[in-house]
Amino acid sequence: MTYQKWFLSLIFLIISFVLMADIIVIVTYVAAKIYLHFVRDIPFGTYLPGFLRLIKGATIGGVIAGIGCWYIYYKNERS
Repeated sequence: MTYQKWFLSLIFLIISFVLMADIIVIVTYVAAKIYLHFVRDIPFGTYLPGFLRLIKGATIGGVIAGIGCWYIYYKNERS
């Protein structure tokens, strides 16, 4: 395999894992706001603290997972 293919697969895996982790965080955040609105009567405009920390954590986790999956794929391809 060429260096360019390895590099493109690394970038693709990192981007896809980061996007999916961020989408999961956003869906969970919206679900929490809907739950709080209907069950606890808290208005939608209320800011839930820690949202940016969750996004940062999901992004870092996506990068780590993407690199880990790429490394496993790389090891399998080389052996």
